[in-house]
Amino acid sequence: MKMKNVFLFVGYSCKLLQCKDSFRVKVNFAKFRYLQGLVRPSWFLARNTFRCIDKYHRKTKWYMEQLVPFVTYTNPSNMTDVTQDGKLPQTVRPDSRELRHQGKTGILLINTGSPASLDVSDVREYLRRFLSDGRVVDLHPILRFLVLHLFILRTRPKESAAAYANIWDNERGSPLIYHCLDMAKCLQEKLGEELYDIRVAMQFSNPSIPEALLHFRQRGIDRIVLVPLFPQYASSSTGSCIEIAYREASKLYATPYLHVVPAFYDHDAYISSYAHMIRKYLGENLEKCDHLLISFHGVPEKHCRRTDETRVHCLAFEGCCDRITQANRNCYRAQAYETARLLAKKLGLSQANYTVAFQSRLAAAGVEWIKPYTDQVLVSLAQRGIKRLGVVVPSFIADCLETLEEIGIRGKETFLEAGGEAFFLVPCLNASPCWGEALVKILRDACPTTSLAS
Repeated sequence: MKMKNVFLFVGYSCKLLQCKDSFRVKVNFAKFRYLQGLVRPSWFLARNTFRCIDKYHRKTKWYMEQLVPFVTYTNPSNMTDVTQDGKLPQTVRPDSRELRHQGKTGILLINTGSPASLDVSDVREYLRRFLSDGRVVDLHPILRFLVLHLFILRTRPKESAAAYANIWDNERGSPLIYHCLDMAKCLQEKLGEELYDIRVAMQFSNPSIPEALLHFRQRGIDRIVLVPLFPQYASSSTGSCIEIAYREASKLYATPYLHVVPAFYDHDAYISSYAHMIRKYLGENLEKCDHLLISFHGVPEKHCRRTDETRVHCLAFEGCCDRITQANRNCYRAQAYETARLLAKKLGLSQANYTVAFQSRLAAAGVEWIKPYTDQVLVSLAQRGIKRLGVVVPSFIADCLETLEEIGIRGKETFLEAGGEAFFLVPCLNASPCWGEALVKILRDACPTTSLAS
């Protein structure tokens, strides 16, 4: 008898004991009164057992599906006990071309993500995934759920959909997605296909990190280099994508070997690439603009303080980000200022010729974000008499909503309305040739023990 039938028999038997006159059976139920208390536990036991069995079978089926590409099958033409010459049948050996994958290294370029379309429901789903991450909104899970579903997801999706419509490409979709795909294609051309397989994955949208890991697994690639496309470290960006990648990799029975490229905010190849882009769009000596605004994505102040193990440095005094120390080595604000200083040095700018600011703050009661704020700095620069302003956003590698819409459209309007005359936004690195070469150098410096170093 199957287990399901056994549990059903027990359940119905207990129910039967509650009906004294059923089938005209006269029984002294006082003796079996204790059985009435077993009805509910029996039902819960049966239900949970069925769920566990179903989950086990589904997981086993999934594992078997993943193993299909790696199974060595027996040649159907030799499906006999012995061959004519009395020997055991031979099995089909894997094609030699498949063995090449065993020596490949997977490179996974990771970014935040973007809605699947301009539909409000797709935008809402993306925001739900993004803002449900505990590293992005580090509130108590219950409080985060209430704030997200009672306030943010009621109004924000419609506003964000309208903003995305201003930058959306009718053929290619989200700029962030297709710039990252172009970036991967450029890197693949430079590294070749013999030893490297390069993929793109997003934290909160498609193509997803689990899909990329499954892609590598199906091709027998066990060594994977994770490349978070965030130059400066932040728990809400780099930390989140690393956590997701490790969590998804741990679900695989044969866990791949992961190597993470660290923050490259001070890498000369990254600095030189952005300096090249600035000179390309603002002139060799930046003659097109009177002043350069270097804008970075903002984070809450408490995110910076939590990276300070000494608890007495980050945001504790003025000038805490003047140089990188042991205390602020993982502080996002300190790394941003270090990037700005190196970029200004590469461009030959004095401290009076550039300003650092932070954008994209999420308004929330009681939450302070790192300052100064970009929208306020745009107004103050115009009021100071700056007529021609150049803006670069080096915290982003690929152009997205925060660069094209927030700075390129709304930021430009703010500056011009405050008295400015010309506004020049330097594009992100995207898939530019200089960034492709720089990314190869960053990968080789970060992975000296792999074939990337050659």
